[in-house]
Amino acid sequence: MTDSFPSRPADFGELGLRHEVDVFVYRHAEGRPQYLLLMPEPRHEGAWRPVTGPVDWHEDLRRAALRRVRSETGLAHPADLVSPMPGLVEEVGDLRLVRWPVGFALPHPDLEPRPAAGLAAWRWTCFEEALDVLEEGVHRQLLLRLHAYLAA
Repeated sequence: MTDSFPSRPADFGELGLRHEVDVFVYRHAEGRPQYLLLMPEPRHEGAWRPVTGPVDWHEDLRRAALRRVRSETGLAHPADLVSPMPGLVEEVGDLRLVRWPVGFALPHPDLEPRPAAGLAAWRWTCFEEALDVLEEGVHRQLLLRLHAYLAA
């Protein structure tokens, strides 16, 4: 794990503020990263996304990322966990949503997820294809940030 990984957001207790992790599980195949994308039920065209979820009040970002990945994919032990800083802030009505990009590196490229109920499908994809199929612009921005961080 890198030293830049944040522990707990400083403004965590503010009302009207919510922190979420957007975790891109990745593996190295053919000399470059492949990213795991998920499609939730009910299946909607273009609903591919990374592992996502809220940071609970008692958690740091690392623990939230590990919990969400384990819960949605069954994968529990990363080779590395990285978070390029800072998070992206979205205004959603009266709510400020801070989305933290996290990279979860698989220790072995042959590990496959065991998706939880509520997921219609999953797929491994290269960076360029992931940018094309991710529905939400914020997910594309977070993937761009993570991919650039991994390439540096």
